[in-house]
Amino acid sequence: MPELCVKCKGTKLLCGRPKCPLLERARVLASLKSISRIIDANSPPSVLVGRIGYPKVFVGPLVARTEDASFLDLPEAWYGKSLEEILQMRSQLIRGKEEMRIDWAKDPPRHLYEMQLAVMARDSVEMELAFKKEPKTEVSWNDITAPHGPSGEILGLELVDNPKIPRKVDEVVNDEMKAGEALFYLYQHGVPVSKLTNLLSIGTLGIDKKLVPTRWSITATDDTLGKALIARVKDFQEIGDYLLFESYYLGNRFEVLLIPGKWEFDNVEIYDPGCIWVTGGERPVILADYEPYEGRTSYADNVTGAYYAARLAILEYLAKIKRQAKALVVREITPEYWAPVGVWQIRENVRRAMASKPVKFDSLEAALNEIDRRLEVKREWRKSSELLARIRSREALRRWM
Repeated sequence: MPELCVKCKGTKLLCGRPKCPLLERARVLASLKSISRIIDANSPPSVLVGRIGYPKVFVGPLVARTEDASFLDLPEAWYGKSLEEILQMRSQLIRGKEEMRIDWAKDPPRHLYEMQLAVMARDSVEMELAFKKEPKTEVSWNDITAPHGPSGEILGLELVDNPKIPRKVDEVVNDEMKAGEALFYLYQHGVPVSKLTNLLSIGTLGIDKKLVPTRWSITATDDTLGKALIARVKDFQEIGDYLLFESYYLGNRFEVLLIPGKWEFDNVEIYDPGCIWVTGGERPVILADYEPYEGRTSYADNVTGAYYAARLAILEYLAKIKRQAKALVVREITPEYWAPVGVWQIRENVRRAMASKPVKFDSLEAALNEIDRRLEVKREWRKSSELLARIRSREALRRWM
């Protein structure tokens, strides 16, 4: 609400958040240094492929003027860092961009070919960028991709050193393997999800190679890996107890309940009043998406990318213990989450939850009551859960029979 921001000016925190997003963004911007038209920098390695104008998109590397940039695009190692630390860290990354057609990935021009080589590399890659004009000083953030700093269109791009490419990555890129098969193969060989997202985005995977907008590639990677794990998990024995896991990080609380039975998944999100997407309201906003044992036939439009990230983390746990279960995720977004930093935090938050020691319950109602005790929003969220509705319906049918 613009009127609230004008009245507050960041001093009274009338929106209910612990920090003013506008002032914090201004502080990050003030810390950024001016960038010349020609720079020598290091890429983590990573790229960002836009979606506006598809099938013509802006694509380019993310680079930083640090000796080793690898940590700047490795969200698997960020858990525990504060929002301020993440924003300051990611604002160091400068985005170069150049307009290209998505189908150029199969027979790439020189700039795209060098980006592909860089992304395939194991370690940080040094490159020289020539911009059309000095990059615009800005900080970009949204709910799917991690933030980044200044950006500008490039005239030239050249790798300074020869990227060291892992053998497994080189094999997959040069093999006639479908993109989904390639993703799961590399995942099984320990390649981080963040790396897989970059490989898919820059058009190195699949038979009919294409550039994939980064926002789409993040969700596509989580979804593809999740489906491969579901196929395995369905062959396992069902768990015998109600298990409740929890994680709280960056103002996001996750309650993950595993319920005895065959695989089903339900993701409920509670947006507390005063959180970044609910300003000026007194009521929480609750969204949910569900999939039955047979799977979804459409995109999870309500929870969107967070749905697939949370699902993957739970399936990793089930695959590890060789069990299947119904899974209910309740995410509560509090005012402490005053700046979105990307869907990676959902994946890592739920991974951390699944690594914790669960609390066991003898009944579903006892587990649900404990979830209510931990949340700010009580019971109301239950009405949005398709999984709970189906369980109650089955129980009622059994009693009737």
